[in-house]
Amino acid sequence: MGVSQVVAYVLLFFITISLGLIALGAYIKSQQLLLHAEDMRQNMDLNQLNTRIFIKSVTINGNLLYITITNNGSTVLYDFKDFAIIIKYYANVSNISTLIISNYNYSTSLGPYKWVSNTVLINPNMVGTFIADLPYPPYPNTEATVVVVSNYGPEALWRGVL
Repeated sequence: MGVSQVVAYVLLFFITISLGLIALGAYIKSQQLLLHAEDMRQNMDLNQLNTRIFIKSVTINGNLLYITITNNGSTVLYDFKDFAIIIKYYANVSNISTLIISNYNYSTSLGPYKWVSNTVLINPNMVGTFIADLPYPPYPNTEATVVVVSNYGPEALWRGVL
């Protein structure tokens, strides 16, 4: 009877050790997965911060302002609803030069104070065009400022004459 109790306790001890090692292995594996996910997230955040959006050109056609941008980073630009375009220009309101500073929001269809993109996404080293619908046409030969703000890196700024 004494030997069988010792064998039972030894068997119970080995089962406990085995379950403990299995739990420890699962914990270590989960920590490795978590560390890998955090590393991937940090890498993605750094790529977004290193993405540079530049305004290549700005042209006007009636009330439509065409903003050509380049993506000089390593991140694909696609989440345009988090972008904002701020435009400061002198509008031609009944032949009177009127300063207008407005925020334009992304939309799938054009309308006053809205903008659309001619592409669904802008890959690295590619060019895309944003089309903003101005409420009034610009007054001829006046200064304007266009700022494109995104969730990818710093903003892009353009100053010139429309």
